[in-house]
Amino acid sequence: MKNYKELRIGEKKAFWKENPLLGEIPINIKGIIPFKMYSQNDDSVVKELHWTNYEGWELTSLLLWSDLLMNIPKGIIFDIGAYSGIYSIIASKKAKKCEIHAFDIQDNCINRLKKNMKINEVNNVKIHQAACTDFNGESIFYFYEEEGIMSSIAGLVPNKINDLEKKIRTVKLDDLKVNGSVQLIKIDVEGAELSTLGGLKHILINDSPDVLIEVNNFKDIKKVKNLFPSGYVLYDIDEDSLTIKKMGWFKKPSAHRNYLFTKKDQMTIKEIFSGLVK
Repeated sequence: MKNYKELRIGEKKAFWKENPLLGEIPINIKGIIPFKMYSQNDDSVVKELHWTNYEGWELTSLLLWSDLLMNIPKGIIFDIGAYSGIYSIIASKKAKKCEIHAFDIQDNCINRLKKNMKINEVNNVKIHQAACTDFNGESIFYFYEEEGIMSSIAGLVPNKINDLEKKIRTVKLDDLKVNGSVQLIKIDVEGAELSTLGGLKHILINDSPDVLIEVNNFKDIKKVKNLFPSGYVLYDIDEDSLTIKKMGWFKKPSAHRNYLFTKKDQMTIKEIFSGLVK
Protein backbone atom coordinates (compact mmCIF):
# COMPACT_ATOMS: atom_id res chain seq x y z
CA MET A 1 0.00 0.00 0.00
CA LYS A 2 1.06 3.61 -0.62
CA ASN A 3 1.95 5.89 2.24
CA TYR A 4 -1.40 7.11 3.62
CA LYS A 5 -0.53 10.75 2.91
CA GLU A 6 -0.06 9.90 -0.76
CA LEU A 7 -3.53 8.39 -1.18
CA ARG A 8 -6.05 10.24 -3.31
CA ILE A 9 -9.50 10.91 -1.87
CA GLY A 10 -11.09 7.89 -3.60
CA GLU A 11 -8.31 5.64 -2.31
CA LYS A 12 -8.74 7.08 1.19
CA LYS A 13 -12.46 6.35 1.17
CA ALA A 14 -11.76 2.73 0.21
CA PHE A 15 -9.08 2.49 2.93
CA TRP A 16 -11.42 3.96 5.56
CA LYS A 17 -14.11 1.45 4.64
CA GLU A 18 -11.67 -1.44 5.00
CA ASN A 19 -10.21 -0.08 8.27
CA PRO A 20 -13.07 1.47 10.25
CA LEU A 21 -12.45 3.65 13.29
CA LEU A 22 -15.28 3.08 15.76
CA GLY A 23 -15.96 4.29 19.28
CA GLU A 24 -13.80 6.55 21.45
CA ILE A 25 -10.56 7.19 19.57
CA PRO A 26 -7.50 8.48 21.52
CA ILE A 27 -6.03 11.68 20.05
CA ASN A 28 -2.36 12.11 20.99
CA ILE A 29 -0.89 15.15 19.25
CA LYS A 30 2.63 16.02 20.36
CA GLY A 31 2.58 19.22 22.40
CA ILE A 32 -1.17 19.06 23.10
CA ILE A 33 -2.97 17.52 26.08
CA PRO A 34 -4.34 14.07 25.05
CA PHE A 35 -8.09 13.68 24.61
CA LYS A 36 -10.65 11.44 22.89
CA MET A 37 -13.01 11.85 19.95
CA TYR A 38 -15.96 9.64 19.12
CA SER A 39 -16.13 8.11 15.65
CA GLN A 40 -18.52 5.99 13.64
CA ASN A 41 -15.86 5.92 10.91
CA ASP A 42 -17.43 9.17 9.70
CA ASP A 43 -15.24 11.94 11.14
CA SER A 44 -12.61 13.11 8.63
CA VAL A 45 -10.61 14.90 11.32
CA VAL A 46 -10.28 11.76 13.44
CA LYS A 47 -9.38 9.60 10.44
CA GLU A 48 -6.76 12.01 9.10
CA LEU A 49 -5.12 12.37 12.51
CA HIS A 50 -5.19 8.67 13.38
CA TRP A 51 -3.85 7.38 10.06
CA THR A 52 -1.03 9.96 9.85
CA ASN A 53 0.23 9.33 13.40
CA TYR A 54 -1.42 12.61 14.49
CA GLU A 55 0.45 14.79 12.01
CA GLY A 56 -1.85 14.97 9.00
CA TRP A 57 -4.62 17.44 9.78
CA GLU A 58 -3.99 21.14 10.47
CA LEU A 59 -1.08 20.30 12.77
CA THR A 60 0.42 23.80 12.76
CA SER A 61 -2.97 25.43 13.36
CA LEU A 62 -3.76 23.08 16.24
CA LEU A 63 -0.40 23.71 17.93
CA LEU A 64 -0.71 27.46 17.40
CA TRP A 65 -4.22 27.38 18.87
CA SER A 66 -2.99 25.38 21.86
CA ASP A 67 -0.04 27.73 22.43
CA LEU A 68 -2.23 30.85 22.22
CA LEU A 69 -4.57 29.34 24.81
CA MET A 70 -1.73 29.12 27.35
CA ASN A 71 -1.68 32.91 27.53
CA ILE A 72 -5.40 33.34 28.26
CA PRO A 73 -6.13 33.28 32.02
CA LYS A 74 -9.86 33.93 31.53
CA GLY A 75 -12.32 35.30 29.00
CA ILE A 76 -14.37 34.14 26.03
CA ILE A 77 -13.35 31.86 23.15
CA PHE A 78 -15.36 31.33 19.95
CA ASP A 79 -15.09 28.18 17.81
CA ILE A 80 -17.09 29.10 14.69
CA GLY A 81 -17.67 26.17 12.38
CA ALA A 82 -16.78 23.68 15.09
CA TYR A 83 -17.54 20.45 13.15
CA SER A 84 -16.91 17.65 15.69
CA GLY A 85 -15.19 19.95 18.16
CA ILE A 86 -11.43 19.42 18.13
CA TYR A 87 -10.63 23.12 18.65
CA SER A 88 -13.24 23.39 21.42
CA ILE A 89 -11.90 20.30 23.20
CA ILE A 90 -8.34 21.66 23.16
CA ALA A 91 -9.61 25.03 24.41
CA SER A 92 -11.53 23.37 27.24
CA LYS A 93 -8.40 21.50 28.37
CA LYS A 94 -5.97 24.43 28.11
CA ALA A 95 -8.20 27.32 29.23
CA LYS A 96 -10.27 25.85 32.03
CA LYS A 97 -11.39 29.25 33.37
CA CYS A 98 -12.58 30.44 29.97
CA GLU A 99 -16.10 30.29 28.58
CA ILE A 100 -16.02 28.59 25.18
CA HIS A 101 -18.79 28.92 22.60
CA ALA A 102 -18.92 26.34 19.79
CA PHE A 103 -21.08 27.06 16.73
CA ASP A 104 -22.15 24.79 13.90
CA ILE A 105 -25.10 24.55 11.51
CA GLN A 106 -25.47 20.81 10.90
CA ASP A 107 -27.52 18.44 13.06
CA ASN A 108 -24.93 15.64 12.91
CA CYS A 109 -22.11 18.00 13.92
CA ILE A 110 -24.11 19.34 16.86
CA ASN A 111 -24.85 15.80 18.03
CA ARG A 112 -21.19 14.82 17.70
CA LEU A 113 -20.07 17.98 19.51
CA LYS A 114 -22.28 17.04 22.45
CA LYS A 115 -20.94 13.48 22.43
CA ASN A 116 -17.30 14.62 22.33
CA MET A 117 -17.79 17.12 25.14
CA LYS A 118 -19.38 14.37 27.25
CA ILE A 119 -16.65 11.75 26.76
CA ASN A 120 -13.98 14.36 27.59
CA GLU A 121 -15.91 15.53 30.68
CA VAL A 122 -15.98 19.09 29.36
CA ASN A 123 -18.15 21.57 31.25
CA ASN A 124 -17.04 24.99 29.96
CA VAL A 125 -18.24 24.71 26.33
CA LYS A 126 -21.63 26.08 25.25
CA ILE A 127 -22.89 24.61 21.97
CA HIS A 128 -24.98 26.71 19.56
CA GLN A 129 -26.72 25.43 16.44
CA ALA A 130 -26.53 28.68 14.50
CA ALA A 131 -24.71 30.43 11.67
CA CYS A 132 -22.54 33.37 12.72
CA THR A 133 -23.38 36.23 10.35
CA ASP A 134 -23.81 40.02 10.31
CA PHE A 135 -27.51 39.84 11.26
CA ASN A 136 -29.83 38.08 13.71
CA GLY A 137 -32.60 36.01 12.18
CA GLU A 138 -32.69 33.10 9.75
CA SER A 139 -30.88 32.05 6.60
CA ILE A 140 -30.54 29.09 4.25
CA PHE A 141 -27.49 26.85 4.48
CA TYR A 142 -26.35 24.35 1.88
CA PHE A 143 -24.95 20.88 2.47
CA TYR A 144 -24.61 17.40 1.04
CA GLU A 145 -24.94 13.92 2.49
CA GLU A 146 -22.69 10.96 1.78
CA GLU A 147 -22.84 7.60 3.48
CA GLY A 148 -20.19 7.23 6.15
CA ILE A 149 -19.01 10.87 6.09
CA MET A 150 -19.85 13.86 8.28
CA SER A 151 -19.68 16.68 5.77
CA SER A 152 -17.29 19.48 6.74
CA ILE A 153 -18.13 21.82 3.85
CA ALA A 154 -21.70 22.86 4.62
CA GLY A 155 -22.12 26.62 4.45
CA LEU A 156 -24.21 29.67 3.65
CA VAL A 157 -22.65 29.98 0.20
CA PRO A 158 -24.09 27.59 -2.43
CA ASN A 159 -21.76 25.45 -4.53
CA LYS A 160 -21.96 22.47 -6.89
CA ILE A 161 -21.33 19.86 -4.20
CA ASN A 162 -23.91 21.05 -1.67
CA ASP A 163 -27.20 20.04 -3.30
CA LEU A 164 -29.38 20.11 -0.17
CA GLU A 165 -30.60 23.12 1.79
CA LYS A 166 -32.16 23.92 5.15
CA LYS A 167 -33.11 26.93 7.27
CA ILE A 168 -30.84 27.88 10.15
CA ARG A 169 -30.86 30.47 12.92
CA THR A 170 -28.32 33.25 12.44
CA VAL A 171 -26.56 35.20 15.18
CA LYS A 172 -24.57 38.41 15.11
CA LEU A 173 -21.81 37.77 17.63
CA ASP A 174 -21.52 41.45 18.57
CA ASP A 175 -25.01 41.00 20.08
CA LEU A 176 -24.32 37.72 21.89
CA LYS A 177 -24.37 38.16 25.67
CA VAL A 178 -21.16 36.79 27.17
CA ASN A 179 -19.43 37.20 30.53
CA GLY A 180 -16.10 38.79 29.62
CA SER A 181 -13.97 39.91 26.72
CA VAL A 182 -13.38 37.73 23.65
CA GLN A 183 -9.75 36.54 23.64
CA LEU A 184 -9.49 34.00 20.81
CA ILE A 185 -11.57 33.02 17.76
CA LYS A 186 -11.43 30.24 15.18
CA ILE A 187 -13.45 30.71 11.98
CA ASP A 188 -14.12 27.95 9.43
CA VAL A 189 -17.29 28.90 7.57
CA GLU A 190 -16.72 27.72 3.99
CA GLY A 191 -16.84 31.03 2.10
CA ALA A 192 -18.99 33.07 4.50
CA GLU A 193 -16.01 34.74 6.22
CA LEU A 194 -17.02 38.30 5.28
CA SER A 195 -20.49 37.90 6.79
CA THR A 196 -19.10 36.32 9.98
CA LEU A 197 -16.49 39.06 10.41
CA GLY A 198 -19.17 41.69 9.77
CA GLY A 199 -20.93 40.42 12.88
CA LEU A 200 -17.72 40.67 14.91
CA LYS A 201 -16.95 44.31 14.11
CA HIS A 202 -17.25 45.69 17.65
CA ILE A 203 -15.58 42.67 19.25
CA LEU A 204 -12.55 43.08 16.99
CA ILE A 205 -12.32 46.79 17.84
CA ASN A 206 -12.94 46.53 21.58
CA ASP A 207 -11.38 43.17 22.53
CA SER A 208 -8.65 42.68 19.86
CA PRO A 209 -8.84 38.85 19.94
CA ASP A 210 -6.42 36.65 18.02
CA VAL A 211 -8.25 35.07 15.07
CA LEU A 212 -7.45 31.83 13.25
CA ILE A 213 -9.43 31.81 10.01
CA GLU A 214 -9.74 29.53 6.99
CA VAL A 215 -9.95 31.35 3.64
CA ASN A 216 -10.33 28.91 0.76
CA ASN A 217 -9.49 31.39 -2.00
CA PHE A 218 -6.36 33.48 -1.49
CA LYS A 219 -7.87 36.15 -3.74
CA ASP A 220 -10.34 36.87 -0.92
CA ILE A 221 -7.63 37.61 1.65
CA LYS A 222 -7.57 41.35 0.92
CA LYS A 223 -11.34 41.61 1.47
CA VAL A 224 -10.98 39.66 4.71
CA LYS A 225 -8.09 41.82 5.92
CA ASN A 226 -10.08 44.99 5.24
CA LEU A 227 -12.62 43.91 7.86
CA PHE A 228 -9.98 43.84 10.61
CA PRO A 229 -9.23 47.08 12.49
CA SER A 230 -5.92 48.87 12.07
CA GLY A 231 -3.06 47.18 13.90
CA TYR A 232 -3.86 43.59 13.00
CA VAL A 233 -1.02 41.65 11.36
CA LEU A 234 -1.56 38.66 9.05
CA TYR A 235 0.37 35.37 9.24
CA ASP A 236 0.17 32.51 6.75
CA ILE A 237 -0.04 29.11 8.49
CA ASP A 238 2.01 26.38 6.80
CA GLU A 239 0.51 23.09 7.97
CA ASP A 240 3.41 20.96 6.70
CA SER A 241 6.35 22.64 8.42
CA LEU A 242 5.13 23.94 11.82
CA THR A 243 5.76 27.43 10.48
CA ILE A 244 3.82 30.68 10.37
CA LYS A 245 4.99 33.50 8.09
CA LYS A 246 4.21 37.18 8.42
CA MET A 247 2.57 38.22 5.17
CA GLY A 248 2.92 41.25 2.97
CA TRP A 249 0.90 41.62 -0.21
CA PHE A 250 3.78 40.49 -2.39
CA LYS A 251 4.43 37.19 -0.63
CA LYS A 252 3.31 33.95 -2.20
CA PRO A 253 0.70 32.09 -0.14
CA SER A 254 1.26 28.54 1.02
CA ALA A 255 -0.74 25.66 -0.40
CA HIS A 256 -2.87 25.79 2.75
CA ARG A 257 -5.82 27.91 3.69
CA ASN A 258 -5.46 28.88 7.35
CA TYR A 259 -4.28 32.27 8.59
CA LEU A 260 -3.67 34.07 11.87
CA PHE A 261 -4.73 37.67 12.42
CA THR A 262 -3.21 39.18 15.57
CA LYS A 263 -2.28 42.48 17.18
CA LYS A 264 0.58 40.83 19.06
CA ASP A 265 4.05 41.89 17.92
CA GLN A 266 6.30 39.34 16.25
CA MET A 267 8.56 38.92 19.29
CA THR A 268 5.55 38.01 21.44
CA ILE A 269 4.31 35.52 18.83
CA LYS A 270 7.78 33.91 18.77
CA GLU A 271 7.68 33.56 22.56
CA ILE A 272 4.21 31.97 22.45
CA PHE A 273 4.38 29.64 19.45
CA SER A 274 6.41 26.44 19.78
CA GLY A 275 6.92 26.26 16.01
CA LEU A 276 8.86 28.58 13.70
CA VAL A 277 7.85 32.22 13.14
CA LYS A 278 9.16 34.02 10.07
